[in-house]
Amino acid sequence: MASPVRAIHQGEAITELCAEAGQSGPLPGKILGCFTGGFYVRVEDSIFAVAGPRVSPGPIHLILDHDPPAVAGGTKVQLEPARLTFPGGNIDLTSAEAYAPRRPSVTELANLAPWMAFWASPEQHPDDLASIWGSVCAAVAEGDLETAAAVLEGRGTGLTPSGDDALSGLLLFCNWSGTPLTRLVAIASRARTTDLSWNFLRWAARGQSIEPVHILFSGSGDSLCPSSQARRAAFEQTADIVRGIGHRSGTALLAGLGLAAAVWKGRNGAPL
Repeated sequence: MASPVRAIHQGEAITELCAEAGQSGPLPGKILGCFTGGFYVRVEDSIFAVAGPRVSPGPIHLILDHDPPAVAGGTKVQLEPARLTFPGGNIDLTSAEAYAPRRPSVTELANLAPWMAFWASPEQHPDDLASIWGSVCAAVAEGDLETAAAVLEGRGTGLTPSGDDALSGLLLFCNWSGTPLTRLVAIASRARTTDLSWNFLRWAARGQSIEPVHILFSGSGDSLCPSSQARRAAFEQTADIVRGIGHRSGTALLAGLGLAAAVWKGRNGAPL
């Protein structure tokens, strides 16, 4: 067997599966397919991405110290508490740093809400959501996240359709601002969409996204003061990084975050 590749970041989805493997024994799975710089793995009902250091950490990401070996879709894998193995490959998980992104405070959300609201404007959200965006905005304004989710789920094309990415942004903000977790998890669990999107939605409901999204909110409450030009520039620079994720994914996620922020601010900080 080839020398092991070392994992440097491990999302909580993989950590939970490793804990299960420690209790019940190795978990079988398979490689679903490849993307630039990595591949997707399914183990039970969880899907996670295995990628090199050019890809940002996230809740369903296993980030390696260098690009993973080439693999074919359908290849069988086995997940143990300390490693992921497959024919010709062995990924060592023992030194992987757990991905534990910081949650923004309510004060930080309030300070940033005016900036975030711009992301939900018609000129910012993806074109493939234009025909439904008014309905989504109306539902969120009424606090009806379930209807908004039903309109958005599975909307668009790709492994993570734009509607799901916008829904991820809504769920993230609602988690951070105090909407009951049980409600958010139920919305994500009922989503009728691709398996990959469904896994992203489950973690958004639990308050986790990829690292650049959380970096938007890094810093103290004082440094997030809207009058800080330096902070605004850093915020916009990171937002541009998020917009560059996928074909439309980053833009759609920001639209969901911005819509939730605008409505939440209008409700004087009352949870949706």
